[in-house]
Amino acid sequence: MRPRGVRLRVEELRGRDQERDRAEPGRARGRALAWFVHGCALIDLDVTTSSVVELYREVLALLDDPSQHRTGSGWERAVLHCVDLLREPLAEAAADPHRHASRDERRALAPLVEIPRQVLIGPGGAERTFPMACRNAAGALLDGVISPYRAVGFVAGVGYFYADRQLAAVREWRVRYEDEPDARPALDAEIRAWARDRA
Repeated sequence: MRPRGVRLRVEELRGRDQERDRAEPGRARGRALAWFVHGCALIDLDVTTSSVVELYREVLALLDDPSQHRTGSGWERAVLHCVDLLREPLAEAAADPHRHASRDERRALAPLVEIPRQVLIGPGGAERTFPMACRNAAGALLDGVISPYRAVGFVAGVGYFYADRQLAAVREWRVRYEDEPDARPALDAEIRAWARDRA
């Protein structure tokens, strides 16, 4: 268990992210896209298929909202392309808010796993999941829809299930972000530089 002071700093950082989300309602669509791809990276590892279908439904609800900020970035275009490709295979699951988890597993799992990987990373197998999570976090950060702290949290959360060289640096940023409040501006710059290399 982490010391109480660290837990309080983590809660404070999460609270700051939530305040930022509330202060920027026009970026809800971008945040929904980021959380959706993050869910796809964690599907069957740490989240259920039904949870990811629900994230997809949140994206659909915001998709054509004229109050939502659009960047036209490569990340945004790629994730929107995923959403379009998922419309047919997820039509039934997305239309029914009272779905059954077992039905979601049968009908939605395969497209939710494969389509985002294919669009964001390209052909291959499960080894694409961690790079997809990195590209998602980097793109969402550079689009201004998530904070640097949330971006490293996304990567570290998926990286828990994968071994990757860059994961050590990301984990160190997260720990330093939580443990060294005075270092946060410098860490933000490092994290943004990392994101520019991956977006």
